[in-house]
Amino acid sequence: MLRILMIILLLLPTISNADQGLNISCLNMKSVFGRNYEPLKFTLQAVGLQYFDEENDEFVMIKASKLDIGENQITARFADYELGFQLIVFEGDSEPTMTMSKYDYKNDKFLEHYKCDAKSGYIE
Repeated sequence: MLRILMIILLLLPTISNADQGLNISCLNMKSVFGRNYEPLKFTLQAVGLQYFDEENDEFVMIKASKLDIGENQITARFADYELGFQLIVFEGDSEPTMTMSKYDYKNDKFLEHYKCDAKSGYIE
């Protein structure tokens, strides 16, 4: 009887609980002028910010302790630039819009601006 119970327990599907996170997709704002850009995709979790590094063909996680997190912004710093995600209420809008800016802190100038969509979801 114990063997049968063990086999049944082994064959039952495992229920896993995933962590909740934020799936973020950002499109370069220059796309409104007709240029085609691939969206940049990020996942914000309690442990950090994950993105796909196309140069190294791998997912990279920036630990939460390495992020600058404020009330309405999150900044991730890289060797030559930083990515700043912020919530902004544009004139005429009542709801905030998530944007991302690529900032060259060595030369003190913004390089690119992105409009982002964020959806909460479960991250496995």
